[in-house]
Parts: sequence; structure tokens; C-alpha cells
Amino acid sequence: MGSLKKELHRKSAAICMLFFFLISVMSQETVAVLEAPSLPGGGFVEAKPFTLTKNNLVTELPFLGKEYQVTFELKVSKFPGTDNVQRFQNVIHLSATGVNCCNVGDRVPAVWISKEKGLAFAALVNGIANYWKVLPTVHAENKWILIDISQKLVDGKYIFEVLVNKESVDKVENTRPHAFGKVKVFAADNWYNPVEGQIKNLMITSSSQILHHLNVSPIKNIAW
Repeated sequence: MGSLKKELHRKSAAICMLFFFLISVMSQETVAVLEAPSLPGGGFVEAKPFTLTKNNLVTELPFLGKEYQVTFELKVSKFPGTDNVQRFQNVIHLSATGVNCCNVGDRVPAVWISKEKGLAFAALVNGIANYWKVLPTVHAENKWILIDISQKLVDGKYIFEVLVNKESVDKVENTRPHAFGKVKVFAADNWYNPVEGQIKNLMITSSSQILHHLNVSPIKNIAW
């Protein structure tokens, strides 16, 4: 009986320590994701800011499912000038093919900044390999922009959505969702000049790993 009481006391103490640890990290304001190692798919988290450079392979995901989420914060230190040869500069590009455009798997998804100081994105939606949108909103230099691109199963339908600073700017049902293996993540890619700036709190989750968000700080890179 004495050993049982000691074991219960030990487990209670461990639970209390875990509880207070969670409370302490939940008081912070950055976003992370809960790990679900028993579920299929792949994911990646990089909380620290890093400078965007050309042909920078950040990671290679083992799998990108029909449900996914790509979220990060972007700070542009200098927008492309009007004399720039390319209208767009790349921020991030997920590719299952290693090719720029415009076949299935080339852009799953990708994000750019335009000369007009707006965001542009491309993804695979409804069989359109280069579902492309240029957003009209003008952004300021040296301010963090929160970008969230996701595809989630909602009431039996796959919904593709893009949010900028928590505001939905594009939302559509994707009737032809795809899953891919070995997806390369570039920030930035090799086909466009990189945006002059940084990204932070980069988080990629896939398939049913999208559980929910907490106000906690990711501690290290994680790959499932």
C-alpha cells in the first residue's frame, strides 16, 4: 500500500509540473502546433526569423496530404522597385516536382511580393495547377504580415483558404484535392529573385496533423 501511495504521489507531481509548464508557455503570443506522431503526413516548424535567399531549400517534407496548412510571418525590408525586370519576387515555394510551373505539383503552394507592394499566391485548386491570385492590398515595409494558406476538410468538402493578417482573402471548395510525397520547401526559390526581407514562425502541417493552434512558442524544428 505504501509503494502504491508513493507511485500515485510521483505521478501527481509529474502532472502538476506538466500543467504549470503548459500554463507558462501559453502566456506567450506566438503560434505553434501540437505534434501528432501517430498520424500520417509531414510537418515542419521554424520559429526563428531568417533572411530570404535565392534557391534556399529550407526542408523536404516526406509527405503533403490533401489537408495542409502553411503559415508564417513576413517582413519586407524593401519592396521590388518599379524598374525591376521581374514584377514578382518570391517568398516561399512548395514544390513536389522541383519545377517552377505550371503542371500538377509545381506550386503547392507558393507566395510572392509584387512591384505594387501586394501579395500573390499560387496553388493546385480544382485541377488548375497554377491557381493564381494577385491581391490588391498594399503593405508597408518593415512590418510583419501574417500569412496563412490552408486546405481543410469541412463537412465533407475540401476548402482552400488564404488569410492575410487573420482576414480571409480567398476561399473556395477544391473538388480535386491531391496528396504528394517528398515536397521541397524553398524560401526563396530559384526561379525568381527573393524578396528583401525575413520570415519567422514558419509552420507547415499536413493531413490530420492539423489539430488546433495554441498561443505557445515552438521550441525547435520538428519533422514528423
